[in-house]
Amino acid sequence: MGCRPSKGSIGSQKSKGKQPHLLQEIKDHKGGINCMVLSDDGSLLVTGSDDKTARMFSTLSDPTECLGVLEGHTGYITCCAVREQFVLTGSSDSTVRKWFIATAECTAIYTGHNSRISRLLCAGQLIFSSSSDHTVRAWLFDLKEISDEQGEACIKIFEGHSKGTYPLLHIPMDENAGLDLGAGILVTGSADCTARTWSVDSGLCLKIFRGHTAPLNCLVYDDQKQLLYTAGGDGLIRSWNLMTGESMKTLSGHEGPIFCALIYKRMLFSGSSDKSARSWVLEFGECTRIYRGHRHTVSSIRHFDGMLYTGCGDAVARMFEAKSGTLKRSFKGHENAIVCVEVVPGKLFTGSYDGTLRVWTTAGVKDETVFGTDYADRDSKDDEIEEDSEEVQKAVKSLDPYLT
Repeated sequence: MGCRPSKGSIGSQKSKGKQPHLLQEIKDHKGGINCMVLSDDGSLLVTGSDDKTARMFSTLSDPTECLGVLEGHTGYITCCAVREQFVLTGSSDSTVRKWFIATAECTAIYTGHNSRISRLLCAGQLIFSSSSDHTVRAWLFDLKEISDEQGEACIKIFEGHSKGTYPLLHIPMDENAGLDLGAGILVTGSADCTARTWSVDSGLCLKIFRGHTAPLNCLVYDDQKQLLYTAGGDGLIRSWNLMTGESMKTLSGHEGPIFCALIYKRMLFSGSSDKSARSWVLEFGECTRIYRGHRHTVSSIRHFDGMLYTGCGDAVARMFEAKSGTLKRSFKGHENAIVCVEVVPGKLFTGSYDGTLRVWTTAGVKDETVFGTDYADRDSKDDEIEEDSEEVQKAVKSLDPYLT
C-alpha cells in the first residue's frame, strides 16, 4: 500500500523562529517512533512505531515522501532492518516480518520467539533476531524453497543467556582468521551482564565475556585489532580479544548507563544517560572529547562527514564537530524524547516518542562558524530546560530495554 504525505505533514521548506533548520514535520505515525534505519545506499528510510506499523520514506525526494505503510503486526514495532529489496521488522508480538519494498506486502512471518523481539541483524543469507525470551534465532532470508509453517525457516537457536538478549553483532571470518566457522561469528549481549560469541555454523557458544555488572546495550567491533567492545548499564566500555576472550582495556569516564556506541576509523563514540557523548582513541583507550550541552540521556549517535549527531531525551538533536567537540547546530522542535537519528547528505532525520519524524537541513554549517565563539557554551545557556516533564522522563526510561 503506497501513501503520499498529506498537506499537513509537509513542513515549510524554510521555517522561521524556533525551528530555523526544519524542513518537514511528518505526522503520519499515530504513536511514538521507536526505531529507524537507512538502506545501505541511504535512499530509503524506515521507521517503526507504537502504532504497530512501519513506514518507508524516500530520503532523496524533496520534500521527503512516504512510499508505503507496512501493516500486519499485532504489537508495537521494536526494530527494523533493510536488505536488498526487503524490509524486516520485529515486534512486541514476538514475530519478525519480511516485506517487499515495491508493494509494501508482507512476504513472510517468522514465528518461534515467545517474547518481544529486541534487535534484528541481516548477514549473508541469514536474519538474526534477539528477544526478551533469552534466546537468539537465525532464520533463512530466502524462503522460496521451504514453508515457514513447517518450522524450517529457523535454522539455529542460540541458547545460554539467562536473561533477555539485546545487541547483536556479526563478524564474517575468512581463511586468514585461522578458524573454520562457516558463516562467521555471532556476538550477543544480554541483560545477564555478559556477551557471548557463537559459531553460526554449529550454533555452539565459543566464549563468554564476563566483567560487566549491569546489562549490555552496545556491541562494536574493531576489525583491525580483532577487538570486541561492550558497553551498558554500568557506564563502562570494555575491550576483549575476540578469539581468546581475554579482557584488554576498560574505558571509564561515563557516569551513567551507556545506550549507544559506534566506531569510526580509529575512534569510538559513545552516548550515555550522564547527559554526554564521548570520543575515545581505540589505540590507547583514552577519552579525547566530551560532547556537552545535553539535558538528558543521549540515546542515539551518528558520525557523518566529520560531524557527530546526537539524539537526546531532552527532545533536541545536536550536531558537533567530531574532532573539536564544538557544538555547531541544535535542532529543536520535538515535544518528547528523540530516540533515533539518521543522516544523509544535507539532511538529518529524527524520530521521537512524540510520534513525529522531522527532517532538518544540515547545509551551511561551515558558513556559521564564528572565530572565538564557543557554541557549546552558548547552547547550554539558550537550551536550558527547567525541568523534564513526566512524559519525557518516562519515555527515556523506556530506552533501557532491561527495565521494561
